[in-house]
Amino acid sequence: MEDSAVRRARQFFPKTRGDQVAFGFLVLVIHLIFYFEQFTVLPEIYHQPCLARYIHTVFMIFVYINTVGNLFMMMYVDITPGSHVLPSVLKPRWHFCASCEANAPPRSFHCWECGMCVLKRIHHCTFTGNCAAWANHRYYLVFLMYMSIGAVYTNVMNVDYVWDVMGGWHWRSILTMFAPLVMWIAGVAKAHTFFVAIMSMICLVGGLFSLVLFYYHSKLTLMNRTVFEFNKRISEYDLGWQQNLEQAFGTRWQLVWLFPLLSSPLPGNGLEFPVKGNIAEAVKDM
Repeated sequence: MEDSAVRRARQFFPKTRGDQVAFGFLVLVIHLIFYFEQFTVLPEIYHQPCLARYIHTVFMIFVYINTVGNLFMMMYVDITPGSHVLPSVLKPRWHFCASCEANAPPRSFHCWECGMCVLKRIHHCTFTGNCAAWANHRYYLVFLMYMSIGAVYTNVMNVDYVWDVMGGWHWRSILTMFAPLVMWIAGVAKAHTFFVAIMSMICLVGGLFSLVLFYYHSKLTLMNRTVFEFNKRISEYDLGWQQNLEQAFGTRWQLVWLFPLLSSPLPGNGLEFPVKGNIAEAVKDM
């Protein structure tokens, strides 16, 4: 128990300076955007309490909880071989990790940023300071999904308010949007206008980034591939979209999108994975 807790604590916090800065920026931005939308934009759209305002508030809180919750779980879940006893003899598809001085299972790789071997390593995420992998794949993709939903939602909500603060469509407002710091230093934009411009730009750029990442990793998930397997055109683990989703999200894959603490056991143990040939032979034998 103690070893597991120490291992998880060591894994949880980003290791490199770059990861630490990126993670700190991500956490700051998530909370800033929630505060901005909830306490700045929404009151300007709905000046008095009403049903529509309550619905928006509940939706924002729902997206916020799922974003932060899945981020936390993605970083907390153990992605290493952990308590598994690794074989001393090299099995088929296994490889030897010189850094860990141990045999490593199929689809696992040593992450130099994390400093450990990771089961079914999909890729290392700088903004979380952790690898997306077999055990936390579900949380990573759902985190990206809610980041994308939140980004689209905030950008739609911000349009009228932002341009009202900017003073409408003219060259000064456009320059303030794309160069807020310059316009603020020059005295053209006030402090509040500068803050609104910064927040709207973060929502726009962050939203595009989140959507691209969500699309890319959704595509990988539906094909049951890691980034390495996608680049090398390895497709032997593709079992069909439904089984691929179960491999990534567990037996209750239809429900995991609703809340990060919902239980959904993953098939297998992260050391061995079914391949297309084995599945086809099993169906044929039936």
